[in-house]
Amino acid sequence: MTEVIGRAGFHAQHAKSVSERVAVLHEMMRELDEASIQYWAKRNPNIVVSDEYLNEAMVNDGAGGFVRCSDRQQVLDYGAKRVGKVGRKFTEDRPDPQTGKMKGGTVTTTLIVAHLPKSMCVESVGFYPILDKKTGQPVVDSDGNPMTRSRWVARDRDEARKYFEDVLEYLGRDVIPGGADGILGYDIQHSESTPHVQILADTFAPDPKKDDALRVETSRAWFSHRSVLDEHGKQKSGKAKMRDYHAGLKQHLIDLGYDISPDFDEERHLVGMGKEEYTSTQDKMRVVEDAAKRVIKQRRTFDARVEVAKEFLETKKAGLDDREGILDRREAELPKLRRKASDEGRSEGLSKAQQIFKKEVDSRLTDLLIPAQARLQRQRDELEEEMAKASHARQQYVAASAKFDHLIKILEPTVEEWKQANPHTERGRKIAKQLSVYEQIMQRAAEIRANAELDEAEGPDGPSF
Repeated sequence: MTEVIGRAGFHAQHAKSVSERVAVLHEMMRELDEASIQYWAKRNPNIVVSDEYLNEAMVNDGAGGFVRCSDRQQVLDYGAKRVGKVGRKFTEDRPDPQTGKMKGGTVTTTLIVAHLPKSMCVESVGFYPILDKKTGQPVVDSDGNPMTRSRWVARDRDEARKYFEDVLEYLGRDVIPGGADGILGYDIQHSESTPHVQILADTFAPDPKKDDALRVETSRAWFSHRSVLDEHGKQKSGKAKMRDYHAGLKQHLIDLGYDISPDFDEERHLVGMGKEEYTSTQDKMRVVEDAAKRVIKQRRTFDARVEVAKEFLETKKAGLDDREGILDRREAELPKLRRKASDEGRSEGLSKAQQIFKKEVDSRLTDLLIPAQARLQRQRDELEEEMAKASHARQQYVAASAKFDHLIKILEPTVEEWKQANPHTERGRKIAKQLSVYEQIMQRAAEIRANAELDEAEGPDGPSF
C-alpha cells in the first residue's frame, strides 16, 4: 500500500463586489437550511447529504473570537459593519481600452479553502463514480469496469477542528490584511470528498492615518505593491507572497507537531483553479490515460501474436526443408535400381527387373509423397490459423485505436479551450501543465502507432503455396 503523505496548504480566490458574498455564503453555509442543501447537492455530486449535519458554521463575534452561526445574515451584517469603516469609496470595474474586458475594480472579498491533510483522514476507496460531463453516465476503463475515485473522511473530527483552528490562527496573524477581525466567518465541511474549511474574509486593514477606520489592503497582501519589496529590493510579486505564505503555514503546523510534508504543491495552490474545476480536470486526465493504456495493451497483444506467427513460420519452413531433402535422397537412389536391372542381362530378367523397379518406385513414391502431401496440408492449415489469430489481434488493436481517436475528438473542444488560455495568468500556467501531460500521452500514442505501422510494412514473409 502506498504511504499517504500529509500536505498542507490553502487556495485563495478574490471577488470585487461586496454583494458576491451572498452567493458564496449560500454554498459555504448550506447546512443552515434544508433548501440550500438540496439546491447544492443537485449541482455538486461530491456532496453527501447525510453528512451535512457534521458541518460547522462559525461567525466572527466582534470580540476577537468566533461563535456558532445560525443564520448567514449574521456574517453579512458583521462584514457590512467593516465596509462602513472604509474611508475611500470602492472603485467600479471599467472596460479596458485595448481588450474591452472589465477590470480595475476594488477587490473587497477573499474566499480561502484549506483541506485536511490525507494523513489525518481515512480513505473510502471507489466511493465516487467518474461521470461523463455531457451524458452523466459512468465512465468505464479499458476492461469495461466503471472508473471511480476515493473519498477521504476525518479520522477524528475533534482533531480536524483543532487543525483548522490552527490554520485560521496563522492566516489571521500573517496573511489576511485585517488579521482575525478580517475573517467574517468560516465553515468546516465534512460532507464532500475531503474535509476542508472555507473562510470568508475581507481585504481591509486598520488605516494608520485615521482612528477606528479601515482601508483596502488587497495589493499589499495578495498582489504586487510598490511598498512591499523582496530581499533584492525589487517589488514582490503576488506569486512570491503566496510561496512565503505557504512556507510559513507549513512551518507553523510542523512546529505544532502535525505530520505534514514540507513540500509545496504548486499545481494545487498557485493557480486560479477552484476545487470543482480541478477535480473535473483530473477526471478527464484519468480517462485519457486509461485510453492510452488500452491502446498499449492492444499493441502488446498484437506484438505477441506476430512473434508467435514468426516462430511458427520458421519452424514449418525448417520442417519443409527436411522433407525436401528426404525426397532428393530417394530420387538419387533410382539410378542404382536401374543399374541393378540392367546387370541381369536377359530380357526376361530385364523385364522382371523393370517390373520390380516400377513396383519399387511406385511403392516408395506412394509411401513418401502421400504422407508428405498430407503433412504439408496440415502445416498450411496450422499456418493459416496462426496468421488468422495475428490478423484478429491486429483488428483489436485497430478498433482500440479508433476508440482512442473518438475520445480524443470528444476532448478536442476542451484541449482547444486550454490552448486559448492566457499563458501569462496563473490559471493559464496551470492549464499549460495539464496540456503538457495531455501532449505527452498523445506523443506516446503516436509512437505506438508508428511502431505498429512499421511492423505491418515489414510483415514476416511466409511460404508461397
